[in-house]
Amino acid sequence: MEEAIIRFRSHLEIRYPERSTAKHYMSDLTIFCRFVGDRPPQAVTAKIIDDFVQWQSGQGLCAATINRRLAALSSCFEFLIGETEHDGWRNPVRWKRHSIRVGRHLPRDVSDETITQLFSVIDDRRDRAIFTLMIGAGLRVGEVVSLRLDNVLDTSAFELVRLRVCGKGDKERIVWLTPEVMHQLQAWLQERPSASSPQLFLNQHQQALSVAGVQFRLKQYCERAGVKCSCHQLRHTFARRLAEHSMPIDSLAKLLGHSSLQTTQGYIDGADPLVRHEFLAAMAQLNQLAAQPAQVVTEPPAVTAFSAAQIDKRPTPAELLGQIMHLAADLPPWLKAEVISHTRRRIPRWSAHRAKDQTRLHFGTLCRICRWLVIQRDWQQLAHLQRVDLAAYVHVRQADGIKPRSMASELTIFRMFWRDLLERDRVTNGAILQVKAPAGGDYLPRYLTVNEFQRLEQVIRTETAGDALHDRFDCAWFYLLAHTGVRHSELRNLRLSDCDLNGKRLRIQAGKGKRDRVIPLTAHLVACLQAYLMVRESAPTDHLLVYRGTAVKAHLIPGRLRRYGQKAGIPAVSPHRLRHTLATLLINQGMPIVSLQKLLGHKDINKTLIYARVHDETLQGQFAAAMDQIESLPVEDWPTGQTATPRHIVSVTQQICDSV
Repeated sequence: MEEAIIRFRSHLEIRYPERSTAKHYMSDLTIFCRFVGDRPPQAVTAKIIDDFVQWQSGQGLCAATINRRLAALSSCFEFLIGETEHDGWRNPVRWKRHSIRVGRHLPRDVSDETITQLFSVIDDRRDRAIFTLMIGAGLRVGEVVSLRLDNVLDTSAFELVRLRVCGKGDKERIVWLTPEVMHQLQAWLQERPSASSPQLFLNQHQQALSVAGVQFRLKQYCERAGVKCSCHQLRHTFARRLAEHSMPIDSLAKLLGHSSLQTTQGYIDGADPLVRHEFLAAMAQLNQLAAQPAQVVTEPPAVTAFSAAQIDKRPTPAELLGQIMHLAADLPPWLKAEVISHTRRRIPRWSAHRAKDQTRLHFGTLCRICRWLVIQRDWQQLAHLQRVDLAAYVHVRQADGIKPRSMASELTIFRMFWRDLLERDRVTNGAILQVKAPAGGDYLPRYLTVNEFQRLEQVIRTETAGDALHDRFDCAWFYLLAHTGVRHSELRNLRLSDCDLNGKRLRIQAGKGKRDRVIPLTAHLVACLQAYLMVRESAPTDHLLVYRGTAVKAHLIPGRLRRYGQKAGIPAVSPHRLRHTLATLLINQGMPIVSLQKLLGHKDINKTLIYARVHDETLQGQFAAAMDQIESLPVEDWPTGQTATPRHIVSVTQQICDSV
């Protein structure tokens, strides 16, 4: 295997002479080489790739890292197969089988407060110019260190100065330097020592700076300022600022040096001024949400910097399965091993904060279905299961009164298990996947009416009027649910760094489907969060919501909300009902469905329609407004097929009567 990797490296160095592609690929391939030992490439099978992915997941590596190593492996095997021209040799990396779902993540920008704190401690003119080029012109760290003196053009320009940049993939572009950025650059040029090197930035030996050197300097400044930031985050922040001020994405892509708009979209997903505007406009019309302001402080408290040891780490698959292994105690060994193996491979696909709950749900559901099939349908071997057996399970669950939606969720989990067996050639009966749950009806979303929400809000205001720690805590989590529509799991996972109170932005990381998003904050919610953060308990965690020195447990907020609902005369109030309520209120105040979809974090817009129910009054008003405009059209604009009457305005009813 080592000899094959060496040949692949030579190929990469010839194909990408100016890039670091070969170095990065070799790092990943070396790890795989140590895993497989002295096996020849032809002996590497899809099962070995399975084991490698499982080993990587057991080490706690994120999905993006594992997928990147799979990409390196796949490229290497494609090269080797093409080199040997062996028709019977198939690439062992199967993307559908081995890749891990990554989700949709927000750009890694930082808040404006973090930038201010960082630059307050940068006292070296060279370093200040370097990092100003990143935050003020969007340059990559590699682009900064490769700048030459003659790259600065039109230094006499009054407004904007042009800078020639040689970017990623040896692509050149022109960026514009504002007077502030140029001021920092000129301050360094006046101090720059004479040297034979043409590079713009020099080290203490009057040689060109290295990427590692710049990254090390930034790390030192971050430690002094008590913040966390990387060179690439400065570039992301630059893109986010421009997007927030409505710069077109195609122009921003050109400025950043992106050949694909999709890449640029990944930089600015957290900045959507249209969603912010439409959300705040809809919220402003909800008079029942405009209440007396909470205690407001002029400055939000500083966010404490937490070390890596303090921030919660992702539990390993072995730890998660060890806590629930009793659920599979009565399964036969041949089936128990398959269920455990399948669940272990699924765990890395789930977000860290949801891994425990998802593992219990997935593993427990599989064990329940398999146990019934073994006992009631005499399932003795994997290959013996038939479609009628699983269909019989569905009929029994239906007779027990289980809702179609719940049955569909159970079948989805079992189909994942069976599809995994098919891909690993453990079974061949694909007909099992055709078993469906009974069709369900069109259920109304579980939103609160306007009157119910007003009663609930009034109860919470009355109960939390004391302004003690628990009062501010309850106000914070209630309005986070009511004014943002976050899921309960997302609420519990919020971190201190996710709250940008000055920018009135809330970052949701690793939501459902591992999709990130940014939610605008109302003024009232900002005030509630400021008041809570002033008295937040000290705890060895960076979670936003803390109770008794630790992150809130799963039962705490639902239990408190349910008690508040009982006092308001509303049974079964849950965090998810508040999510439905916000969606319904917003859509009935005129918020476009596409913007609401982004706010709620739905991949499918049809899911948004399930959450938000258009009221009959809203539908009537929209219909009346549309008909008013239609009826005001000149008669000659109507496709009646007849000569238009001379009247300018005529009602639809009158027009029909005239035609008759």
